[in-house]
Amino acid sequence: MSEEIYIPAGEGRAFTVKRNQIFRIKQVEGGQVADVILINLNNPKEGFHAGHSVYLNCIKGIGNIKRLKELYSRPPYENIMATVVEDTVGVHFAYIGTRCSRMIYKLRDNIDAPPHRTCQDNLAEAIAPYGLGSDDVPDVFNVWMDVDINEKGCFVLKPTPAKKDDYIDVRAEMDLLVAVSSCPNDTQPINHYKVKPLKVIIFK
Repeated sequence: MSEEIYIPAGEGRAFTVKRNQIFRIKQVEGGQVADVILINLNNPKEGFHAGHSVYLNCIKGIGNIKRLKELYSRPPYENIMATVVEDTVGVHFAYIGTRCSRMIYKLRDNIDAPPHRTCQDNLAEAIAPYGLGSDDVPDVFNVWMDVDINEKGCFVLKPTPAKKDDYIDVRAEMDLLVAVSSCPNDTQPINHYKVKPLKVIIFK
């Protein structure tokens, strides 16, 4: 038994999962990045921390800057919020926790946001029905986003390698509020310059 949530291109949706439930984020057409946040359903101050997750995964020998096994909350909590149980791509932007925002579009692309959509706004709007707002958006797990570092030590954004029907399965290790944004970026190669929908499947 399962529940499916369709995320239109460039929009965000939120949902709750109970401890030990598995949810799947799936490519619909392929070539689309998902920005994902995790918040403790019983304590919204406890949210996902990207850098801490990467470092702890590296210490334990179970992950690196592009692939995570355990998703940790920020200090002082430092709990395993979720565990990746299956991952058909294994390429993610895991260690910064950033997302497209008003300032990024302004400085990089000379575009006003709004009207251009951002993952920050998508995620904030998605969690609003749960009594949360923009200030409550924690670090983002940039699923399927492929990023390298150039000779100047700066980011190089690459097209996501995710194909149609690729997916990542995540098991909740606590009751969670999860939000997923179909990244609305169409100015850089990450989404192959075309924003596409995503699907979430919650296994009961």
